[in-house]
Amino acid sequence: MSRNPARRPHPSDHDGPQIPTLGSACWLIRRELGISRATAYTRHGVSTTYLADIESDRAMPSLEVLEQIINGYRCNPHQARYLRELRAPAVHLDPPDKLRELVTSDTTLTAQLTQLTDRCIFAAYVDPLWNILACNDGFRAALPGLEVTDCIPTWLFTPLARQVLIEWESESARAIATTKPVLARYRDSAQARDIMRRLVPNKDFRRLWAARGDVIYGRPATDLLHIRDPDSGQLISLHVVIAEPGQPYNTQLLIATPRPYAGSHPTK
Repeated sequence: MSRNPARRPHPSDHDGPQIPTLGSACWLIRRELGISRATAYTRHGVSTTYLADIESDRAMPSLEVLEQIINGYRCNPHQARYLRELRAPAVHLDPPDKLRELVTSDTTLTAQLTQLTDRCIFAAYVDPLWNILACNDGFRAALPGLEVTDCIPTWLFTPLARQVLIEWESESARAIATTKPVLARYRDSAQARDIMRRLVPNKDFRRLWAARGDVIYGRPATDLLHIRDPDSGQLISLHVVIAEPGQPYNTQLLIATPRPYAGSHPTK
């Protein structure tokens, strides 16, 4: 697997949504800081010419140079991890159909879904890019229309998702910020290409992608997800937990436990 995509983007291409590269990420961080390459040089000591080559993916910096950039830009831990993962080789990810077959044929995993259903907990097995591999009925009922895409990021930008998510704007912006590092890690996968193919035409996706360059790893367990039943209008809060350790096949167990509604009361 190559570390960079076959096409070397020009820096002006970085404005639009794309599967991240180390060059595009470095360019976006510098843009967020609002500094020129000359000013960046005074921070990290990387020449303007070499920085231009890095940002255009014409050059792959050494680990030492990358750490200079991270320190010079005072990257937060999430940004630093993101840049380091973009320099590392892409991680292999089996296609969704193969992962679905592995999950659904594993009696231990299917039994776990049944146990969670009996406890009235919404649950789904997802791949790292949030494609649904298996889920219980409660999960599908909470996210109506999910069966059309079987992918949470693409479902977010459907009309039904706007009806269901009380804080659609902030949740969608967060989803993009959490999806960017996963796209980076699995950038050579069919899933990464498919999600971008489906989302890039959506104007709200393009707007939110361009608004900020944030990247986020994970969701705090204390941060509830607030939803509305589109049929009954009932408001529910969900305690969301994503279990990664111990899950085989590059899968995650997504658990959402219903709680009394604890969000703001939206206006009609």
